[in-house]
Amino acid sequence: MIWRQMLGYIPVNVANIIVSFGTIAILTRLFDGAEFGRYAIAVASLHFIHMALFTWVEAAMSRFYANAESKGKTDLASHMKTLYGLSILAGVIGLPLLLGAVYLLPIDTHMKMLLAFSLGSTCLTLVFNIAIESHKAAERIGRFSVIFTSNSLLGFSVGIILILMTPLREVAPFIGIIFANIISIIIDLPFMLKRMKGGKFETENVRKYLNYGVPISLSLMLTYILSQGDLFFIQHFMGDVSVGQYNAGYNLANRSLDVLFVWLGMAVTPVAIAAFEHDGIEKTQQVLKNYGATLLLLILPAATGIALVAEPAGFILGESVRAEAVKIMPWIAFAGVMNGFISYYAQRAFMLSKNTGVLAVTMIVPVLINIVLNLLLIPRYELLGAVWATMAAYGVGLVLSFIIARRYFPLPLPLKALVQCSFACAVMAGVVLALPSHIDAWPDVIELLTKAGIGAIAYAATAYAINASDCRDTVQDLRDKLKSRAASKTVQT
Repeated sequence: MIWRQMLGYIPVNVANIIVSFGTIAILTRLFDGAEFGRYAIAVASLHFIHMALFTWVEAAMSRFYANAESKGKTDLASHMKTLYGLSILAGVIGLPLLLGAVYLLPIDTHMKMLLAFSLGSTCLTLVFNIAIESHKAAERIGRFSVIFTSNSLLGFSVGIILILMTPLREVAPFIGIIFANIISIIIDLPFMLKRMKGGKFETENVRKYLNYGVPISLSLMLTYILSQGDLFFIQHFMGDVSVGQYNAGYNLANRSLDVLFVWLGMAVTPVAIAAFEHDGIEKTQQVLKNYGATLLLLILPAATGIALVAEPAGFILGESVRAEAVKIMPWIAFAGVMNGFISYYAQRAFMLSKNTGVLAVTMIVPVLINIVLNLLLIPRYELLGAVWATMAAYGVGLVLSFIIARRYFPLPLPLKALVQCSFACAVMAGVVLALPSHIDAWPDVIELLTKAGIGAIAYAATAYAINASDCRDTVQDLRDKLKSRAASKTVQT
């Protein structure tokens, strides 16, 4: 089931890869270090504000969709109409409030304009995301993939064109996002209106949505402080250029993992919710157990590979940020694994049990640890100090989230898969580190592809040999199904 769902989301994943790595590769070349640093601050501010004000609406659409669907067409239409209406209302109210707040900030005019466009774009993104969440919850994978992929690529392309052809500089990518959101909303609105026909805005459900969604917003805010709060400390102690260097290295390492986490989470979350609503806890546990094992099978080797090839992978970045960025990438890769398992695995237990407020509480201690360590370590160890602070906080957060999550939902712990995949990663690392030293003198692209290819083969062979995360069984099942289909076609002809 997981692999079939994942295949449906391949176009979305490809778009994420293009936009994620394209943003890093192109913007670090088009912007100097300081410009990229200011852009990073604007992006961090955008995501933080979106989580604080708007994510609760998106979370409610996803979580209560299956329940509303089970009650009938009218209840589903009302569910969608209520949340679509709330998203428009929140965006309309939020836009002037955010612009007013930016105007009052004691910062220079250029930064005010940058923040105004970045925060303005997130108001439209909310309306776009509500439709996207409904498509995902309904498992309309084809429609979701087309709209999401088109939106991502259009916004990215328009932003790059504006950077090249206008003096907008750091503001340009956010204008691209605004343009893409407007086009996407216009195209998808007739479809959404048809699904909302016959429904009504149910004010009595707003409290239920708030009670569920606001704690998720709080927990995401705290988690985001863990991952991006460092930028503001770095800017304070070291300046915009250092922010650009840190953000470039962080994104190149973490986005590689985040793409995988988002891809898997996108495929599994609707299945887990549907299983919980219709089939009960035992079936949901099985879904989550397979999900956790699959995460480990794909994420651990990706993180290990990033750590092994960080230096040659630096060619992707512009020269203004490259040298410092590659130094932090190995650390960030494993910090990203911990962050991903907090956000995309442990969080599912709180979401399914509807104890989302507890998740927010579990993040308080890690955030405090992160803040204190940033204040202590950045002045002394600079960018590495920020990385070490993040890793320590993630480690505490991961342990706390798993311990507390299992009090509210019997979340499976895929320990066998962890041991198996870790062993396969160790074999991969040994093989790559044992390669002849003269490979390091090759051009970066050739060195990267050689080490990555040999490492991937070593990992895949080891994982298959020991049946890590039941991968050998999965491959065998796929072979059997293909043979069965081939035999069936032969009989029909």
